[in-house]
Amino acid sequence: MNWIWQTIGVILISICLIDLYLTVLYPRSGKSLLSMQISKLLWKIFCLTSRIVSKAQQRSLLSYCGPTVLVVIAAFWVTLLMVGFAFIFLPALGTAIKASNGNTPTDFITALYYSGYCLTTLGMGDLVPQTGFYRFLTILEAALGFSIFTLTLTYFLSVYSSLTRRNTFALSLQHRSASKGNAVEMVVRLGADGNFTGVRQEIEQIAQDLLQLFESHHSYPVLHYFRFQKAYYSLARIALITMDTETLIKSALNQEKYRFLINSTAVTELEHGGLHMLRELSNYFLPNEPFSNKNHLEKEWREWYYYAVKRLKDEGIEVNSNLETGADCYVALRSRWNHYVVAFADYMMYRWNEIAPVPDNFDNL
Repeated sequence: MNWIWQTIGVILISICLIDLYLTVLYPRSGKSLLSMQISKLLWKIFCLTSRIVSKAQQRSLLSYCGPTVLVVIAAFWVTLLMVGFAFIFLPALGTAIKASNGNTPTDFITALYYSGYCLTTLGMGDLVPQTGFYRFLTILEAALGFSIFTLTLTYFLSVYSSLTRRNTFALSLQHRSASKGNAVEMVVRLGADGNFTGVRQEIEQIAQDLLQLFESHHSYPVLHYFRFQKAYYSLARIALITMDTETLIKSALNQEKYRFLINSTAVTELEHGGLHMLRELSNYFLPNEPFSNKNHLEKEWREWYYYAVKRLKDEGIEVNSNLETGADCYVALRSRWNHYVVAFADYMMYRWNEIAPVPDNFDNL
């Protein structure tokens, strides 16, 4: 019977170490053993709980999911390692591991107590290993405990560093669009008075920031569950502004005058980098394949395009000479990415009007 407990212990320790290795030392989405599943489960629990509270409470509640996921994953690693070693130490109580004074208890709680002492490197306490093998196991658990605490702290710092960069990028897009939260205002300011000279470098920087965002979420999937109350911090808003900016540049601007920008590597990188990010992350995070509802939304997209063209013209920017051809191009380009953005907004429980706020003068133009 003793070998069964020790086999269970070895299995639990192996699960812990493999998950820790894949999550911290080889951080790629979809590669963790259990951490990703824990993250998704906790998000579902938060979402279900948020449905029974008020809207104001819902926003606040969901914002705690990310930090909670980090704490639960860290606790999971520590608990799994401590329980695993407890199962290995259990058969040795009273023989290879004895109390320094009096009789040695042989129950599982005592084994867990001894394992916890070793894991937290507090010393031997009142239980002492008597054989070389269990002395080695005691040292091994202490070393693993120290390593886990160190790696966990490093992981936390990496996650919050990436989160800071993501939030900085999100705020940058928000302010570049004059806090309107849409790509039209972004393009208007990129090409103030119709001058897009030198803007390729700025677009290239946005594309680089977008790729860095993708790699951050790819390396630290827990970032996805940091859901802030302000919608402009969301992945959906970031994707909407960047992808719509690229789409408007390629469809709404005058094709001859601004060919240098439309066909530039900067705009191409923004387009393909954004699509790559949306497709890859949707495979890891979204529970279902995003559904493309192009036909249903085509009228809405055309109205948005017409608004964008008039807004650009009002700011002295030359637009596509053929309005309907430009609108067709816009619809075709947007149909490639819009369903991903909508799916991410739904999954993170944002209303669409939070992600894509309608300008005050939209209905008047």
